[in-house]
Amino acid sequence: MSRVDTLLDITRRLTALLEREMALIEAKTPARLSELEEERSRLSLLYSREMQAVAANPAEFRTLPQDRLTKLRDETKTFHELLDRHQRMVARARRVTEGIVKTIADEAQRQKSPRAGYAPGGQVSGRATAAPLAINAKI
Repeated sequence: MSRVDTLLDITRRLTALLEREMALIEAKTPARLSELEEERSRLSLLYSREMQAVAANPAEFRTLPQDRLTKLRDETKTFHELLDRHQRMVARARRVTEGIVKTIADEAQRQKSPRAGYAPGGQVSGRATAAPLAINAKI
């Protein structure tokens, strides 16, 4: 298998993997992304090695037929477009998750914090006071 065939294969497999990951995120099952982690790491490493080899020997690609180079460019472009979309989707999911966690933490802190009462003269007292159990509407 030639280097271009190897690169095409890895790029296609990475593209398919990104599509599966995006489907998991869209299905609101991001916890299942960990199932794909080993494959993602392996394919990413292979892709990186192949791209380094291309950079080290660009002359090898100058002799390829134009249709093979076009195919590789097209597959790589598709992969990078999908990768950008994937990154935006992951960032959006992360922001939502962090927002939920922050809201829960803020509410837990608020409930845990002592309530301040008023001291004579209308200033807020630093002492904790009990929350009212009932309010007399006739006052």
